Amino acid sequence: MSPARGSAMNTRDFTTAQGQLKSAIAALRGPFLGASAISCIGNVLMLTGPVFMMLVYNKVLSSKSLPTLVVLCILAMLLYGFYGLLDILRGKLVARIGITFDQRLAPTLFNTTLRLPLHFGPHAREHDPLQDLATIRNYLMGPGPAALLDLPWIPIYFTILFLVHPVLGFSAGAGALFLVLLSMVNQWATSGASIAASRAQASMMTILWDAKRNSEAAAAMSMGDDLCKRWGAGYVYATHQARQLADHASVFGAVAKTARLVLQSGMLAIGAYLVIENLMSPGSMIACSIILSRALAPIDQVIGHWRGSAMAWQSLKRLRALTARLPQVSRQQHGMPRPRQSLSVRDVVIVPPGGYAPTVAGVSFEIEAGDALGIIGPSGCGKSTLVRALVGAWPAARGEVRFDNALIGQYSPDALADAIGHLPQNIELFDGTIGENIARFRKDATTEQIITAARLAGVHDMILSFPLGYDTPVGEAGAILSGGQRQRIGLARAVFGDPFLVVLDEPNSNLDPIGEQSLNEAIQRMRQKGQIVVIVAHRPSAIFAANKILSLRNGRAEMFGPKNQVLAALFPRMGQPHKPAPAPAPEQDSASLRPDQIAGAEPAAGQQTTDARVTSLDETRLSRTRATAAQGL
Repeated sequence: MSPARGSAMNTRDFTTAQGQLKSAIAALRGPFLGASAISCIGNVLMLTGPVFMMLVYNKVLSSKSLPTLVVLCILAMLLYGFYGLLDILRGKLVARIGITFDQRLAPTLFNTTLRLPLHFGPHAREHDPLQDLATIRNYLMGPGPAALLDLPWIPIYFTILFLVHPVLGFSAGAGALFLVLLSMVNQWATSGASIAASRAQASMMTILWDAKRNSEAAAAMSMGDDLCKRWGAGYVYATHQARQLADHASVFGAVAKTARLVLQSGMLAIGAYLVIENLMSPGSMIACSIILSRALAPIDQVIGHWRGSAMAWQSLKRLRALTARLPQVSRQQHGMPRPRQSLSVRDVVIVPPGGYAPTVAGVSFEIEAGDALGIIGPSGCGKSTLVRALVGAWPAARGEVRFDNALIGQYSPDALADAIGHLPQNIELFDGTIGENIARFRKDATTEQIITAARLAGVHDMILSFPLGYDTPVGEAGAILSGGQRQRIGLARAVFGDPFLVVLDEPNSNLDPIGEQSLNEAIQRMRQKGQIVVIVAHRPSAIFAANKILSLRNGRAEMFGPKNQVLAALFPRMGQPHKPAPAPAPEQDSASLRPDQIAGAEPAAGQQTTDARVTSLDETRLSRTRATAAQGL
């Protein structure tokens, strides 16, 4: 392990996404307390306007003192300027709260997103933690939190109105209560449509991404119109729900605006009545009107951003629920050494993510350093499922996977990244250069390490044939490369860094004979270096360099042992007279082949004699056919 990678592993023994989320939320308390203190000072300064208005009406106009007016104006300007600076400071602080929250959680939730298919299978699309994080970040950076910080001052403003006159206080409180109830009714009436619109939008995006990913098949089979109709059904429903939301918002917005105008006019009317009855001064009437406007402003802002607040709250609830369901991830395991001796599997039972029935049950085997294990069997017998558990992608429901007698869960992800190389069945490269893909995008990877991996995979010369060599961009998912080129570069990525375990899932499915030869040579070299290679095989040439075979059937181990012994035991027809089998098609399962058809398998005793007898019999039949045809002529 390189120092650069090891240095990042000294923070905590165990890290969970749930723990990171709690830590990020706890870290918001300090900045929000600071923003609350600024809001406190700012709301006190907001009383400058009412007090100034009251003094002008009650003192300046009655005394006609110009110096008093000048002093009041200068003092008001200074206080307003100070308020403006505090408001700018609060806005920047609240914006940085959102950015900080996002920066603390984004790496964790990115890794969480990568793990979703491994834990939820086909239901992974129901979760989008990064989108939920973006929703929370955008809300925190907007005016919504500032309005919430001003809400505690509403009772204080109403208390001031009550002290001026109880009728003003009760009237303002009743109006504010009506606005709050109106916003609650609005939320209740639109919550169902909002959820339905979000689900419809997610369904539309799923259909769109599926169509984009399978665009070649869609174009070849003219599926565009049918896919558009399928997408359009969700689009019509989503736009219908969005229109309903817009209609509700416009209605409730108009009602709330009208209610506020009525309330303000009513307050002026009540104040005018009190002035007529000599129960308050004209300046107090104007000041109370300004205070009421200030008291209602946070309510208006909260109502205006109610939907954003609800969306942010729902996003936070989804993140909490999601992170609570994910298992903890070990970040450090007391200096666990890199495995060098063996891989053992004991009574492993594997249930695919999102499934209920096991596809692999009770499989056990052990292989040593320098072994190459070929896993064979018919389609759907659990070969790919098993190797996903070997590399830690899918957890075992029961049983154990051990490296050098240590459970795979006792290794940190960084340690496993150095110990495991994997060539999956479906090879998709990442958008970047060939060199970056081979190096697994590690910043500390050297050119020598990249070239060494490419040479081991036999792909170095092919890469140099590109004009930009290792700096050649591969495009999205390696789109500019052929299937065979992607597979060979994927092999180089799997062997990068000389991992102890290299798992190859159908590594020759897209290879030509030259590529297959390079593959077998790479497996031989890895065995000589003391690495373990596991090959999932459908084509017989894939297990040419294997020395052990594991045969699976219906998710269970049918036989395990040395290659020649297993193949001879699996195919007892060897040595019996039979017609020569035709050459296997590329799609033919390795479990259906005779051992002599599998590359690297030695012919069993009597096989050559049997083949000679069959050849002689065929020649005799051919001669008789020719003689009969001549007589007919």
